[in-house]
Amino acid sequence: MGFLEKVYDESPILFQNIMASVSGYQRNMTRYGKFYDEYMKFLADFDTWSLERKLEYQRAELIKFIRYAYENSPFYQKLYKNIDIDSVKGIEDLKRLPIVDKEMLRENIDRVITIPHKGAVEGHTGGTTGKSLVVLNTIEDSMKRMAMLDHFKARVGFEHRTMKRATFNGKHIVPPQQKENVFWRYNAACKQMIYSSFHITENNMKYYVESLNKYKPQAIDGFFMSMCDIAGYIERRNIKLEFIPIAIFPTSETLTQSGRELLERVFKCKVFDQYASSEGAPFVTECPNQTPHIELASGVFEHLEEGSDEVLVTSFTTHGTPLIRYRIGDSMKFADKKASCTCGIQAPIVLEIQGRRLDFLYTSDGAKINAGNVSNLFKNMPNALIRAQAVQDKIDEIIIKLEVDKTLYKPEYDKILKDEFLHKFGIGTRIIIEHVDEIPREKSGKFKLIVNNFRGGGQL
Repeated sequence: MGFLEKVYDESPILFQNIMASVSGYQRNMTRYGKFYDEYMKFLADFDTWSLERKLEYQRAELIKFIRYAYENSPFYQKLYKNIDIDSVKGIEDLKRLPIVDKEMLRENIDRVITIPHKGAVEGHTGGTTGKSLVVLNTIEDSMKRMAMLDHFKARVGFEHRTMKRATFNGKHIVPPQQKENVFWRYNAACKQMIYSSFHITENNMKYYVESLNKYKPQAIDGFFMSMCDIAGYIERRNIKLEFIPIAIFPTSETLTQSGRELLERVFKCKVFDQYASSEGAPFVTECPNQTPHIELASGVFEHLEEGSDEVLVTSFTTHGTPLIRYRIGDSMKFADKKASCTCGIQAPIVLEIQGRRLDFLYTSDGAKINAGNVSNLFKNMPNALIRAQAVQDKIDEIIIKLEVDKTLYKPEYDKILKDEFLHKFGIGTRIIIEHVDEIPREKSGKFKLIVNNFRGGGQL
């Protein structure tokens, strides 16, 4: 536990709100500025372009980005040493370039990155495989990605930083020793009330609902299952809400139709989904008609091979840690190229996004910790972690299986991880760490970060 976290844990809630706001203002410095403002204007104009013009822009950006990576990243220089990169003149030529996966990036990360650590925006990813990876982003790319996300929300009426939002995420905001039933903190920098996803139990949910009714957010975002848990409680208890949000924006997890219907039924507003990743994958966003479109300005999606739904991503906002033909592990089904949407935005349509899990673990008192929260616990682990899996056979015990790079992994990393889990699950949960040579995959070939064998486990 770091010094600031210790100070936070021992401070009164009022001061914790101040610390959350100060942290928010600090993050704003790398998210909002000249590049953000310029890109927001560009995206508004880009929406009006014809499909042909957008595809030509995408093609030009692709060529420029590949050239940038080749000239600035020692990893890509070596990877492409026997390839004439000038022969890549469009998406159809990408197959001439080799595929890159997360393990390749992890093993070569110092040679992949193109910018110094000082002044870079650091990103952490746990992912659905539990494999940790630290990436560096430029300030410009960080602002462009935030602009892309905020533009997506603005299309349906929500203006970020001028309207109030409620966020359900995995941030450490509630100290383990806290006795008050206050499971949220306020970030004034973004008019954001942050709600803990770690304390959503049947006994606690009434406090969450009371807070939401008092705060009256104009949008709700964050972990899908956490929001569904709150919505289910409201519906079961027939609680009257005193506000109607403009929209709900889930993150980190795959939506189910039943969950979407529950949220829209309870909160009386539409749910708009979006796809991206901590590494910096291109965006897929839902338009006002709730149809998923590829954001052509953000990068390229291509299928791994003929007949496969698994995608490779090339992202134009990853200059610090370039992603070119990156095997991210997710799958998508694309609509016919001739398909169009009545929303007026001309962009390819995505029929289905697969790959993000809805599995969860339980705390000893019955609260569900979803896959998004669990994967976050691995984010601060050094790059020596190859793969991880959390197994729950008992409600008060979690076994963490680790597949590590033995040349880099240090014994003290176990304590770091154990402390992360204990801080989120509480001292009532026994955490057991097991080092294994290999974590087996499922019969389908997919890997599960979470294996919940407890009789109460399941999926929404």
